[in-house]
Amino acid sequence: MNELLPADAAAHGAPSYVQEVLEFLTVEGFRPFIDEDGDVLFKFEGSTYGVLVGHGDPSFLNLMYLPFWTLDDAAERARAHEAAAYVQGRMKVGRILVLADSVAADVTCYLPSDDAWRAVLFRHLGGLQALVGEFRRQMRA
Repeated sequence: MNELLPADAAAHGAPSYVQEVLEFLTVEGFRPFIDEDGDVLFKFEGSTYGVLVGHGDPSFLNLMYLPFWTLDDAAERARAHEAAAYVQGRMKVGRILVLADSVAADVTCYLPSDDAWRAVLFRHLGGLQALVGEFRRQMRA
């Protein structure tokens, strides 16, 4: 992953939305960077999150909790599907994504304006943490 400073985003052809996300997170005390797909990644409380901006529409927020659980075999994958179904049936904040060899989570939503993502980003971040925490509890039960 190539780390870019927020001031460098425009110089590398990044859309203004990417620049806005980088600046916002930097002001809030994070050290965001752009990955090879052009998405903005940042660390929060030891985990990596991403604002996926490839769609280029700032009124559509896709906040992802990057893979947080590895799947070692088919039995664990089946347990992960069961835990994901259980958690998503009780918490409507986002989705648990059971991938081929890991598990991630995300929140996606359409917003009323291009800058509304600023008002909901931290609330969704907290929601993702709660979702993932409950998934982990179910997997360890």
